[in-house]
Amino acid sequence: MMDAMSSDLIPRLWGKPPAGRRGPKPALSLAQIVEAAYDIADEQGLAAVSMGRVAEAVGCSPMALYRHVKNKDELLILLADRLCADLPAPDRDLGWREGLAAWMRAQVDLAVRKPWFLDLPVASTLPGPNRLAWIDLGFYYLRDVALPAEEKLAIVGIIAQYALGEAKIEVEGALSDRENPYASFEEMLVTYADPERFPNLMASMATWQPAAPGAASDSDDPSAFGQSLLMAGIEAHIERHIERGAPE
Repeated sequence: MMDAMSSDLIPRLWGKPPAGRRGPKPALSLAQIVEAAYDIADEQGLAAVSMGRVAEAVGCSPMALYRHVKNKDELLILLADRLCADLPAPDRDLGWREGLAAWMRAQVDLAVRKPWFLDLPVASTLPGPNRLAWIDLGFYYLRDVALPAEEKLAIVGIIAQYALGEAKIEVEGALSDRENPYASFEEMLVTYADPERFPNLMASMATWQPAAPGAASDSDDPSAFGQSLLMAGIEAHIERHIERGAPE
């Protein structure tokens, strides 16, 4: 995708078109084009977004549209950054752990509301102003954490990747058959899996029993359980970093 980008895309992504263009101000703005693409994706999904459909939506010819956006790849890059503007900012009074958990959850919730978010190619996630503002918020929650900048960036990236995976599970789960009698992974295993074929897995599952009505365990909510493990790992890393830096 990068090869398909025009050299001035990054300045335009940041609202700074290249200098040197003369003549009257164009009647059509880049923001109008991106907003039209956004509306189409919202109503019909990302697959429905095309240069022709967007041109029709803004009332111009496809050739006129190409004066602003080189191709669909560029349009998706602009669209991905526009989508980040809809991420709701969590409470800034939260501590780093609760704040990052809310920061992650906001990304999952956005994908659930707008499933086409998950169809955007990874190469479309260039750091535009809206995406960078969201990353900056992640750094805000880590502002008092004693880690170098590169490790904070890695943590923010890991949490964002986890959010994408969780969002995909939630979105696809909502479309699945809720009446599936074997929706429980554990129940499916004990019903169908052969212990001789899957000895290690089935040995661990040997003591599994269906939860009693009203009973609860840490793993009842896989999303919360996974998030807790992720945050615990980050916390352990922070503590190790502090211990290594402490004077003996």
